[in-house]
Amino acid sequence: MGIAMVWKQFLGLAPFFLSALLALAAALSYRALAKRRARRSPLATRQVGHVPGQQLVERISDHETEMLIGVMLMYMALPLMFAGWAGMRIDWDSIRWGFAEWLSVAAAASMFVYGLRSYIRHLNKRGRARDGLLAERVTGMQLNRLVAQGCIVMHDLPGEGFNIDHVVISPRGVYAVETKSFRKPRGVSDERNDPSHQVRFDGRTLSFPDFNTTRPIEQALQQAQWVQRYLREALGTDVPVIPAVALPGWFVVMEEEVWRNAPVKVFTPMGDGAKFMSKNLPRLDPALRGLVATALAQRFPTVAG
Repeated sequence: MGIAMVWKQFLGLAPFFLSALLALAAALSYRALAKRRARRSPLATRQVGHVPGQQLVERISDHETEMLIGVMLMYMALPLMFAGWAGMRIDWDSIRWGFAEWLSVAAAASMFVYGLRSYIRHLNKRGRARDGLLAERVTGMQLNRLVAQGCIVMHDLPGEGFNIDHVVISPRGVYAVETKSFRKPRGVSDERNDPSHQVRFDGRTLSFPDFNTTRPIEQALQQAQWVQRYLREALGTDVPVIPAVALPGWFVVMEEEVWRNAPVKVFTPMGDGAKFMSKNLPRLDPALRGLVATALAQRFPTVAG
């Protein structure tokens, strides 16, 4: 068997190697491009402790990934090997390119582009989800310190088609806390007095170094209103629910009048940033706080047997 014949036999495997190389090149190129223009996490370089079971959660995620890879290998084993076997037995001299062949190439290219778009979309969503998870962990760990001040703290409270990141039941009221993670532009320092590291709040709008937004304020208001309605229906009495937005990793700047009068409390949970929730201004007696905690606990799902 001549070299040309051997080459023609293995030519049938070319689509597999070509597809793998293109996928690897596309993924690495996009990652490199995204890294060059990426914004920086507001919690970059900070030490963050683990929440209970954090390493188990990571192990579960790794096992689920390995399970998915195993299922994919089982599913694709016979089709891939059959396609490779058939490709090595194609008589390439008899192939004449026509409409069917070009249609197959176009379909393969379309599938590749669709897969690449799906990869990029979910890679970006995963990055945002990881930022949000880290921000919620940091905020939750700081809020948990309020338990020693007589507060009850709940996390990831299910609503109706949404979730509330944190709820703090304190003597002065109930706080519905929405945590947000907004990345900093590249080159921003970590100095407190550096304007590029600050977010300004005027009572309605959050002004970051390179953009403004009102969405977190609106979201916090809507969620607090839902909690207040839910408690009114569950307890038959009005319980003050105060909306709040936590911005871990940012320095929040606002006027004292804004802090007192704004409908939403905007704060950084780092250090003593959340201590205002536990200040001794009692409005809810211990019995009512217990009823509120019991009512909200009903929203959590039960563990399957």
